[in-house]
Order: sequence, then C-alpha cells, then structure tokens
Amino acid sequence: MSGPVRAPLRALLAGAVTATVVGVALTGTGTGTAHAAGTPLPARAFAPYVEAPSTAPSPSPSASSVLVPAIQVQVSPSSGTVTAGSSTTATVSTAIINNGSNTSIALTVSGVPTGVTASVSPSSVNGSSSAALSVSTVSTVVPGTYTLTVKGALTGTSATSSATYTLTVTGTATAPACSTASWVGTQVYTGGNTVSWKGHRWSAKWWTLGEEPGTTGQWGVWQDLGTC
Repeated sequence: MSGPVRAPLRALLAGAVTATVVGVALTGTGTGTAHAAGTPLPARAFAPYVEAPSTAPSPSPSASSVLVPAIQVQVSPSSGTVTAGSSTTATVSTAIINNGSNTSIALTVSGVPTGVTASVSPSSVNGSSSAALSVSTVSTVVPGTYTLTVKGALTGTSATSSATYTLTVTGTATAPACSTASWVGTQVYTGGNTVSWKGHRWSAKWWTLGEEPGTTGQWGVWQDLGTC
C-alpha cells in the first residue's frame, strides 16, 4: 500500500482520526492497534465447520422384502345338517395373498368324530382355486354337533390358514349289526352256544328254550358278552 494512504489508515486503527483517501473523507472513533507495514494481521478465531447430520429419511424397504407369504381358506356353506347314515358336501375356496414363487396349497381335514368320514378333493390345489369337502356318516354315529377344521398350507413356507365346518347329525343311532346269528325264541340252546340280540352278544350257560337274552338277570341262563 502506498504512503499517502498507509499513514491515515494506521492512525485510524490507533484512535480517532479523520482522513481523506482518494477524495473520500474517512472518520473513525475508538481504539485500535497499529501494525507496522508488512506485519500480517493476527488471524481471527473461527469455530470449526461441522456438517450437520442429514435429516433425510432412510429409504424404505421394498414391498417384496417386508411381505411374507400368506393364504386364505374358506368353506361354503360353513355348516350342514344330515341324518345319521347320510352325507353332504361343501366347497373349499383358497386364495393366495402373497406367495413369492410358491403356489401349491395342501388341504387337510381334522376334528372328524367316530362314525363320520370327511375328505377334501383334490387334496392339493394351485393358487386361488377350489376343492370339494365331502362328509359322510354311518347309521351308528351318535347324533350331535361336530366342528370339522379344514386347513390349508402353502408348500415350502410356514403360511397356513384354517376354516371350520359345523356338522349337525340328527336321528337316532341304530344298533350295530352283529356277525353272530340272532337269537330265535323257538330254538333250543345249550351251554356255550352264542347268539346276538339287541346289539349285544350272549352266551348260554346251560340248556335253554324260549328265554330271551337280557331278561333273565345276572344269574340267568344268558351271559352278556358285550356289544357286537
């Protein structure tokens, strides 16, 4: 910086001064520190720059990475009534909510009581499909209400779904048929002979004629061997 400007500027830094630089009046008040020509000014202290953490949200995972395989099984109608010895059917519907590469659904039935037979055909379907639930009863089934459960399982995954079918059996169960010959009132029986009567098997203890099994009591001629 040339002499005509340096001196007024130095004086300005040292205290109050009025100066004219290149035709412009400079007026200043206060205190300052004069520095010799060529002396570098002290460095100012600045806080280090720290980059603020990003507030941008993390990218959401794709839908395919968070969805798990899922299926749905339904039975229509969901209930049915039959008389003992008859049968009925219902429709099993399947749907795949998310499967990836798996499409085969295995179908099973549980909760089937004695005297009732239930099956799903076909036992395996692909994707959203349907199958037939067939239910049959024997004449000896005990009347009542039973709950059958139809379950679907997506092959190769842990995905399952279940639906229930309420079966009501009416009527009176008939006595099971016996393979032993029925008692005949006009026939002579001797000790050791066996007959069937009213759903039970009986054995003669000694000679007898015309005595109906089950009517002679514990000490009578006929010994009850139990149901057929």
